[in-house]
Parts: sequence; structure tokens; C-alpha cells
Amino acid sequence: MSMNDGRTLEQVQRSIKIKKRVRLTLLTIVVYGVAIIYFSPILYMFLSGFKTEHQAVLPRLFFTPTLDTFRRVLNDPTMWGFLRNSLLQVFFGTAFSLLLGVPAAFGLVFGRLRKRTTNGAIYLWFITTILLPPVAVIIPLFTWFQRFNLINTPYGLMLAYIGFHTPIVVWMVHSFFSDLPPEIFEASEIDGCTKMQQLLHIAIPLVRTGILSAGLLVAVFIWNEFFLGFNLTGNPTATLPVYLARFREQQGMFVAQLSASSTIAVLPAVIFGWMTQKALVKGLTLGAVKG
Repeated sequence: MSMNDGRTLEQVQRSIKIKKRVRLTLLTIVVYGVAIIYFSPILYMFLSGFKTEHQAVLPRLFFTPTLDTFRRVLNDPTMWGFLRNSLLQVFFGTAFSLLLGVPAAFGLVFGRLRKRTTNGAIYLWFITTILLPPVAVIIPLFTWFQRFNLINTPYGLMLAYIGFHTPIVVWMVHSFFSDLPPEIFEASEIDGCTKMQQLLHIAIPLVRTGILSAGLLVAVFIWNEFFLGFNLTGNPTATLPVYLARFREQQGMFVAQLSASSTIAVLPAVIFGWMTQKALVKGLTLGAVKG
């Protein structure tokens, strides 16, 4: 079989395959190029942790690696205290945000108040709270924390984290609950299930992937948060991002020690994210950010 331009069908098909292969190769090169550009600061940070301060100030591509900087950072007992504070804030802050946010989202979807528009108004209030920057409320927040003796306490910072991140849980889980067919809950009501039983035995098992995704995002946000931790705590209760800011002093910035500490700080988040990436991607693509 021949074509109008004199080429056979096999030649045309081979030409199409070659064009597709070239396009795929070019697209792959572009994707890897963009990835390298975005990953280069992390790579620079990681490599600088294996340098001395003199080598880090004058960056070179080839150098003799050393573990002295990591050894100095790991032997600092204060670093472990800041790390412990961060882990406690992430664990309890995420847990309480889920304990408050998941029932609130369930109530907004399946609960009915006197006015039909009240549920939507409350949900909109949660959405607008997410857009509120912490710097806008730091002065009244600091005043109230000072009045109730919550400054420089782990409970005060945890309370702030819960208040800022519970709306994120409500926002994400709300869309998952909205996708559930209401006939399931109508049938359970006929069987005598209460709202609490519907939440625990029906709703949560069906949207556990979305709840996990919300918890992962909240944990990452709390782990990386600096502004509230810097303004509402002191050294005994501060978190790891506050500890990293200590390497910038009047004498200059200790680049090597900062890079080694930052590598240690991002390592748990990277490992945890790598282990749970399938659940996170699945939760986000199922509609967790749709609402």
C-alpha cells in the first residue's frame, strides 16, 4: 500500500513513531532540567554540610568532604531539645487538628442547622481563616497569650498551631464528605445509627485517604513553621526552624553549620513524605482540594 507522496504505510508509521520519540525525549530533557534547577538549592545545602566554614564561604565544585560539621551539630545538646519540641508540636498539633476538623467537616456536610445557609456561611468562614496570615494577628495573639501565661510554653504554641491548621483539615475533608452518597446515611438512620456512629463507622472509613492527606499536609506545615515559633516561645520551648536561625549572628552566617542543620531538619520530612507519597497523591487527586 502506498501514499500520495510516494511513501509506504510502514514508512509513515515509522516517521510518526520517530516524531513521538523525539517529542518525548525533548519533554523528558525539559522536565529533568526544571527538576535540576529546583533541586539545586537542596543539593547545594547538602554538599555544604560536608564542608568547613572556609570552604562553604568560598564555594567550589570540587572539595574534600568532611564530617566535622555534622559532628559538631549533632554533638550540640540544644539541637536535640529543639528537635524534640518540633516532634511534639507536629504530633499533638496534627492529632488535635484532625480530632477537631474531621467532626466539624462532617457536621457541616451532613448536619442541618435552623437556617439552611448557616452551614455554608460557617464553611466559608473556615476557608477565609486559611487565608489569614499569622503576621496579621500576632499582636493580639501575643497579648492574649501573655495575659494567660502561655508565652514560652509548649501548650501555647500548640494551641496556636491547632487554631491555624484546623481550618485546613475542615477545608480538605469537607470535599471528601461531600462526595459520599447521602443514601448511605439515610439508610443508616433507618437502622438506628446516631450521628457519632455514622461518623466513626461509615464516614471515616470511607474517606480515610483524604483524612491521611490532610494530616500529612498539616504535619508538614507545622514542621516548617517559623514565625509563630519565633514570636511565642523561648529557647526551652522553641522548634527546630527557630534553632536554624541562630546560625546568623553579628559575626556573620555560619553557612556550613546551617547547611548541616538544615539537612538534618529536612531529612525526616523527606523520608516521611517519600513513604506516604502514594497516599498523599491519591488523596489530593480524589478531590481533597476541590472544594
